Amino acid sequence: MQKRQFGYLLILALVIGCSGTKDLKKEIEQVKQEGQGTDSVLFMLDERLKEFSREVKAMRETYNENHISLENLYKLNADTKRNVDQLATDVDGKLLSERNRIDSLALLSDQLNEQQIAGLQAEQAGIRESLTGLSSSLKTTQFQVDSIYTMLDPEKMSVMEDNLLNIKNQVSLLDSSFTDFQLTVADHIMNSEGQLLTLENHAKVQDSANYDILSQLVLLENKIISLTNSFNELMAMPGTTPNIPSSSLSQAQTPVTSSAAVATMDYETYKQNYIDALSSYQNGDFMGAIDQFEMLIRSDSQNDLADNAQYWIGECYYALDEYFRAIEAFRKVLNYSDSNKADAAQFKIGYSYLNSGDKTRGYNELERLLDMFPESTYREKIKQILASR
Repeated sequence: MQKRQFGYLLILALVIGCSGTKDLKKEIEQVKQEGQGTDSVLFMLDERLKEFSREVKAMRETYNENHISLENLYKLNADTKRNVDQLATDVDGKLLSERNRIDSLALLSDQLNEQQIAGLQAEQAGIRESLTGLSSSLKTTQFQVDSIYTMLDPEKMSVMEDNLLNIKNQVSLLDSSFTDFQLTVADHIMNSEGQLLTLENHAKVQDSANYDILSQLVLLENKIISLTNSFNELMAMPGTTPNIPSSSLSQAQTPVTSSAAVATMDYETYKQNYIDALSSYQNGDFMGAIDQFEMLIRSDSQNDLADNAQYWIGECYYALDEYFRAIEAFRKVLNYSDSNKADAAQFKIGYSYLNSGDKTRGYNELERLLDMFPESTYREKIKQILASR
């Protein structure tokens, strides 16, 4: 019963922690009151069950004591009979042996001297004393046997058997009553479990809603982090001014894809085009940003900013929820030697798998980052993610 009450409290705590609605609280209070009524009924039934159990135990102890007494009497009677039979056999054998010896001595008496005769007579006296002792033991044993048969009086045995039969009948009645109580208790338990199941379903619904909200918050956090990283990257580039156009200008902007634009650029031009592409990403023009970053990579794949451009292509696909294309783009970042975006790309590969629903692969990719980049700034965050799975 204490475990059941603990289960009520635990489920109530989970439901209250996951839901803040007034209707659910009212329903919880109602179920709690019904649970208290059920507990009182179960307590009363438990007390009556204990009382019947004590009576059954007392009856069974009486039955066991009488049964043991009868078994001991039967065993003692059987042992006594065996002892008497064995003793009679031993006495008959010794008497026969002594008679044979006496007869033999009588035949030889004429040939023996007086000293030998005296020795034989003394030996005969000892034998007679032994026979007297055996006779005394036989009388004692017979007295014990008579006492046992007196204890096994048929009338007493009949009364004892009647008492045992009455005890068995009472035990049977108590067992039947006990079964009825068990059925009643089971009904109350099933009703309580039904109410608990209803509460659990409400709790699961609330947990699912909370999980959806949490997932949306995580996605929003990732977007904020990505935008912050892009802005910080722009601000950290010396000698340039971020060109962040309005949304209308971003939509009007068209990427340059002519053969002349693909020609190798000088570093300043390359950097300015990179800044423009980041600005498109920040304004939500992800497809336009992808075209601009790809144009930069085709123009000069060995430029110091080429690996960054490849990384932001992955971020654009990630923002568009195209996670497998994002994974493909992020993996290309790892092909650049000494890329400052390698650990960030590996981190986003893990997150892309998690968001696509492949949790196992996502956690494995995050664990790989811990081995590949021991000094990464993402280590603590990854440890928290892996600890909460």
